[in-house]
Amino acid sequence: MIDALIERVWSNPALSAALATLEKNWIARSAGIEAPSPGIEANSVRRYVEAAAILACSERTDQRLAAYRIATYAHELFRDQLDGLDAAVRAVLTRLGNFPGIATTVSIASALERSPWAIAGEELRRRSGNEVPIGGQMLALTDFQKALWNSLTTGGSLAISAPTSTGKSFVLQAFISKEFATRPGFSACYVVPTRALIAQVHTDLSMALLHAGAGQVEVVTVPPEEDEVLPEKAAFVLTQERLQILLKNHPQKSMNFLVIDEAHSIQDGDRGIILQTAIDELLARNPATQLLFASPTVSNLNVFGEMTGRLDVVPQSTDQLAVSQNFIDVEVTSASRGDVKIFARDGASRREVGAIRIGQTLASRVDCLVHVAHRFGSEKQSIVFADGQADAEKLAIQISELRSMDGKHEPSAALQELSELAKEAVHPKYSMAMTAQNGVGFHYGNIPTILRNAVEQAFISGDLRYLVCTSTLLAGVNLPAQNIFMHSPHRKKGVALDSIDFWNLSGRAGRLRKEFQGNIYLINYEKWDAQPLSGPRLCEIVPAIKSTINAKMEDLEAVIVGSRTAPRGSDSGLDTVFVRLLSDFKSGRIQATLDRADITVNRPERKRLEDALSQADKVVTLPPEVLSSSPTISAHRQQQLFSIFAEAISVRGERAAREFLLAHPRETDAFASYVNALSLCHRTILPKRGSDRQNRFFATMLLKWMQGISIPELVEDRIRFNRDASIATSIRGTLDLVETELRFNYVRTFGCYSAVLAEALRAAGLADLLRSLPSIPLYLEVGASDKTMISLISLGLSRLAAKRLTNICPVKTYNVVDARAWLGRQDLEILGFSSHIKREVERVLSSRSIAS
Repeated sequence: MIDALIERVWSNPALSAALATLEKNWIARSAGIEAPSPGIEANSVRRYVEAAAILACSERTDQRLAAYRIATYAHELFRDQLDGLDAAVRAVLTRLGNFPGIATTVSIASALERSPWAIAGEELRRRSGNEVPIGGQMLALTDFQKALWNSLTTGGSLAISAPTSTGKSFVLQAFISKEFATRPGFSACYVVPTRALIAQVHTDLSMALLHAGAGQVEVVTVPPEEDEVLPEKAAFVLTQERLQILLKNHPQKSMNFLVIDEAHSIQDGDRGIILQTAIDELLARNPATQLLFASPTVSNLNVFGEMTGRLDVVPQSTDQLAVSQNFIDVEVTSASRGDVKIFARDGASRREVGAIRIGQTLASRVDCLVHVAHRFGSEKQSIVFADGQADAEKLAIQISELRSMDGKHEPSAALQELSELAKEAVHPKYSMAMTAQNGVGFHYGNIPTILRNAVEQAFISGDLRYLVCTSTLLAGVNLPAQNIFMHSPHRKKGVALDSIDFWNLSGRAGRLRKEFQGNIYLINYEKWDAQPLSGPRLCEIVPAIKSTINAKMEDLEAVIVGSRTAPRGSDSGLDTVFVRLLSDFKSGRIQATLDRADITVNRPERKRLEDALSQADKVVTLPPEVLSSSPTISAHRQQQLFSIFAEAISVRGERAAREFLLAHPRETDAFASYVNALSLCHRTILPKRGSDRQNRFFATMLLKWMQGISIPELVEDRIRFNRDASIATSIRGTLDLVETELRFNYVRTFGCYSAVLAEALRAAGLADLLRSLPSIPLYLEVGASDKTMISLISLGLSRLAAKRLTNICPVKTYNVVDARAWLGRQDLEILGFSSHIKREVERVLSSRSIAS
C-alpha cells in the first residue's frame, strides 16, 4: 500500500515543479539575490512536506533525497510562517533514519514534544533501533552508521564505500575505543594515506578513547625504535611508510583490527604497493585480523578481499547523503562590468535563478574565484579550490585584501594568535600571517603540522571564514564547509579534476548537524575542460601490484633481469613490484602473490616472471627481509651497494666498516659522515647527477632537520642561498625540500643504506657494530634525533612544540612515559610559551588526567 502511494506522489508532475521552485528560492536566499517569481504560497508548503513524509518511506535513493531536500528547503524558507513545520520536518528526518540531522536546528531538536502522539511514537520506535552505547550514553546513528556498527561489533571484516561526511570515521573510532575499553589485549592500527591526516585522526581517536573510559591507551603516531618496548595498550595511527617501519622494527607485532582509510590509494603506484605489502605482512602475522577498508569512491569493493585472499571481507556501500548539495552554476555574462547569472544545475541541465552585478572585473580565473567567493561566501564558511600552492596563496591574499577593504572584519584574538603562529612556525613574512587577520587561511600538504592543525581548528571553530585548499583536501582531510567555489579545477598542472575527485571534493559542502544543505559554486562551468557533473561518482580500482604486472609486463621483466632500469624519478611501480616479487620468491610466497594479481598458472606470463625472478635470485644475494625494508629501491641497486660495502670490508676490515657507519646528528663528525654517505648513495641507490657541492648542501639540510632546527631558520638559509627568488618562493621551496627530499627521498635512501650496511656487517662477522647504527630514517621522518623530542612528538605534540620543550629539558633520553611525566611537572605560564603550544600540551596531558 505504501509503495503505491509513494509511486503516485512521485509520478505527479507537481512534485518535481515544487522541488525546482523550492530549490531556486533557497539558492536565491542563500546567495543574497532577489527571489525568482512566481513565489511560493505558504499553504502549498504543507502539501510539499506531506509528500516528503511519504517519499521518506521509500527505499530508493532518488526518492529519499527528494524527500530530504523538499523538507529542509521548506523549513529554512518558511519556518517562521507555518506552525507545526518543525515537527513535520523532524518526522521526515526520522523516517529517513537521519537522527543526527535532527540536531541541526534548535527548533527541530525540540519539536518532539509538539509532535502528534502517533508521530512521536513512530520516532521513538525508529530511534530505538538506531541507538548504540557510545561514550557512556545512547546515541542515535544514521541507518548507514548503524549498519556499519552492527557489522563491526559482530566481528565482521568490511569494505565500505560511502560519500564524504556520512560519519563513518566517528563510528570507526567509537568501535576502536569500545574494544579497547572492553577487550583485554586488543590492538588496532589506523592507516591514513598522508601525514596531513595523522594529527586529525590522533586528536579524534584520543577523545573517543577518553569518552569510552580507555584514556590509558597510548595513541602512537611515530614507530618506536627497535630497542624500545611497545606500549602495553596502544592504538597506532600511521601512514603506510610509518607502518612499514613499525613492522621492520618490531617483527612480532600484530594487530586485531586494521583500518585502511582512503583505501582507493591501493592503486597509487609505489605508495599503493607499499600499502598492500604492509597489509599482507600484518595478515601473515595474524590471519584473523579484522579488516576495514574505507573509501568514498570505489565501486568494485570485492577487490579488497581478492587482493588479500580474505573472502570474508564483505562489501557495504551507500549513496545516501547525510546532507545534500546544491550545484550553482555562475556564468559570467559581462567580464568588464562583473555581471553574472545564477543557475541551479543538475548534470547537463540548468534552471535560471537570477542575475546580479558584482561590479568587479571578472576577466581571469583568479578574478572570478576571488570576487565570486567574496560576494557569495562571506556569510558562511567557504572553501575555495586552488590548483597549487602558489595559486592558493595568491587567492587567499586577494580575498583577504577585499575583506580588509570592507572594513567590517576586526581580527579576533584567535586570528591574531593564528597570525603569530604562522610567523613562528614558518617565517615572519609568510603570507598567512597577513591573511589570517582577515579571516582567510590556506591549506596544502607541505605546511608544518602545528600550523596546519591550527588552520583546521580555526576553520572548524568558525574563526576563519575562508579556506583556500589544494588537492590535499582529496586525501581525506575532513574540513566541510557550507560553500565550495571552483573554476576549471585541476588536480595538478595540466590534469583536470576528474569526476571521481570532483564528487569527492563536492562532498565537503554541507556539515552534518550544522546545516542541511551545502553549496558548490561552479564558475563558468560550461567552459571547463571537463564536465565532471555528468561523469561517474565511483570507479573500479586495480591494486598497483596487479596493474603494474599486467600492464607493464615487458618493462617489468627487463627490470627484474637487470637489462633495463626504471625511469628516473618515476612512480612507475616497476622497482617496487620487482622488490616485492623477488622478496616473495625468496621467502616462498610468490605463488599466492601471483594468484592474487590474476597471473594464473596457465598464463605464459607466469612462467616468464618466474624465470626472470629465478635469474635475479642468483644475482641478488640479499635476504628478503633486507630487500623488503626498502621496497621502492631496485633490488639490483641494493645489491650494488652491498657489494661496495662487502668488498671494502673484506679488504680493510673493521676500519672500513666504521667509516661506513653513520654518525648520530649530535656527533661532531656527523656532517662529514653524511657527505660521504650521500656521495655513495647518489652513485647507487638514489642516482643524482651533481657535485660534491650538492652532497654538502643536502648533508647540511639533513643535519639541520634532524637536529630540530626550525623551519624559519631553514627558510632564512634558502633566502641567503638564492637572493634572486622572492620570499614567498623561498618559503614554498623550503617546505617542499623538507617534505619531498628530506622526509621522503632521503628517508627511503638512508633506510636502504642502513639496512644494507647492517647486512654487510652481519655477513662480515661484525654484528656488534650494529649497536652504533643510529635510526636516521626515523630522525628524518620526524625531524628530531633527541629521544626526548621524539617521545614528545609521539605523544601528539608538533615538532615545533617538541623542540621548544626539549630545549628546556635537561634529560634528552626520555621515553614516552617519562616524557609525559616530565611534561606534567612543567609550569607553561612561567616558561612563557605561546598559547598554541600551551594548548597542545594541555590536550596531551588532559587525555590522561581525565581518564584517571
